[in-house]
Amino acid sequence: MKNLFFIVLSILALLGAAYTFFNFNEKMGLGIIFVCGVLFGIFLMNIKLNKKNDKINSYKRELEKESIVSDKNSSRVKVLESKIEVLEKALENALKNKT
Repeated sequence: MKNLFFIVLSILALLGAAYTFFNFNEKMGLGIIFVCGVLFGIFLMNIKLNKKNDKINSYKRELEKESIVSDKNSSRVKVLESKIEVLEKALENALKNKT
């Protein structure tokens, strides 16, 4: 669809240039060229904005994945710390009961 739009704009611009060259009514041809240029600029900016938005969205997904991984790691650390505390208390109780 984008390629078709580009081809149509190019053809219209060429027709405007030919109309301006072969006729002495320059205003109409220049108007066609101007409108084609504006539409082509809008088209190019739309493509650039879509690419930029895709990059931003992929970066957001990457950040979300990293935050999920960091949350998992922090929860694993908390679980391990609590297990260590339980084992230390059990060791202290075993040493007290042994004596």
